[in-house]
Amino acid sequence: MPRLRRDSAWTSWLFAGALVLGGLGCFSGGVAWALRSIYRGMEQELRRDDVHRLALRTAEASPRATELLGAPLTISTLTLRAHGTTPEAGLVDFDLDVQGPRGHGVLQAQVAYTPRVWTLRRLVLRPEGGTDVELPAGDSTPARPPD
Repeated sequence: MPRLRRDSAWTSWLFAGALVLGGLGCFSGGVAWALRSIYRGMEQELRRDDVHRLALRTAEASPRATELLGAPLTISTLTLRAHGTTPEAGLVDFDLDVQGPRGHGVLQAQVAYTPRVWTLRRLVLRPEGGTDVELPAGDSTPARPPD
């Protein structure tokens, strides 16, 4: 490759391109860090208030879920899918990877939040290799008082 002169127009364009790409990389990294921080905070809140256990207890109480996976169920991971919350209220969607004596699957949960109560609005079991099963929902758990 031929060597570029210092005062060449190509040198200026290469330098500008490197600056733009570097800036985009820093911006993307900042956005990813901010989103992860928000999601991590919501995951900690769900665990602190035992909302994941509310979904697990509700699934274990369902005859259809125990028929498919058995009981007791254990949780391996919690994955936050979406949330739209304010300090006053909101909705949170999350997945729980669950395993029982007969198999494993994913519990898809939607909970509503108010300052005093988390309410399970929807619970769907997706067993591995099976079709989605809508489980009865509607149980609630007290939320921790605000700090």
